[in-house]
Amino acid sequence: MIMSTLSFAMHILVSSYKVLAPVGQILEYVLPYRNMAAKAISGSGSINFNTKHLKKGDPLPPYNGKLRLYNMRYCPFAQRTILALNAKQIDYEVVNINLVEKPEWFLQKSAFGKVPSIEIKEDVCIYESLITVEYLDEVYPQRPLLPKDPAKKAFDKIIVENTGAIHAMFFKSMTAPDTITEATINAYHGALKFIEDQLKSRGTTFLGGDEPGYADYMIWPWFERVQGYKKTDHQIKIDPIKYPILAQYIDKMFKDPAVSQYLIPNDIMEKFVNGYKLGNPNYELLNEN
Repeated sequence: MIMSTLSFAMHILVSSYKVLAPVGQILEYVLPYRNMAAKAISGSGSINFNTKHLKKGDPLPPYNGKLRLYNMRYCPFAQRTILALNAKQIDYEVVNINLVEKPEWFLQKSAFGKVPSIEIKEDVCIYESLITVEYLDEVYPQRPLLPKDPAKKAFDKIIVENTGAIHAMFFKSMTAPDTITEATINAYHGALKFIEDQLKSRGTTFLGGDEPGYADYMIWPWFERVQGYKKTDHQIKIDPIKYPILAQYIDKMFKDPAVSQYLIPNDIMEKFVNGYKLGNPNYELLNEN
């Protein structure tokens, strides 16, 4: 009888292990990040944004267990992830990448060879800017960026999608101004008006309400660059008379702590852009000053 009971118990344990083992493997990927999130609220004041941009021949820095962002200091797409990390006061480290001479190991961290990429566990990386931000917002619950309401969330994503015309206008102005057409300019102003109208209809300081949210941080990198580049190309200037609400909004965004700590001086950005146009960007400008 005792042996029968023991056999039955062993059968239950083995069966349970077979059922729960896959669950355990899943939890191994989920729980560490939840635990990491609980420990990672330490602010970003001590984070070095201006680490050397690693290139071919440079070794991969040893993984220290902290959330890691593979970044390029002047990249507007990677800046989206930085802003989310800063706003949520997540503790993380920055590994900057020279995108002209990428390190040999970089494709192991970002399959498309682009930034941003976040390393959430050694050799487990998530990339593409909007995807990284949505992941961070789900795993790190402090300071939610995306609205919980499905309709509001959808509208915020529509605003972000709308800024494609702003991206196009900025990059053409920066690299190929002779390709700017009337359609480019009309699309640019259509995108600006859409955001102006959204701010007006919402009646809030930011698109996210009383403080910036997902839509604000995801569109901000291009407004920062447009403001710095307006002296070079008058076509890109945002007229405060034509867009009074948007102009006030931009001034307030400049003062947001998540934004202000990562700002690049206009003269430095201009030097970087000039090098970028010639195919020889100087990634270390901020370390030379």
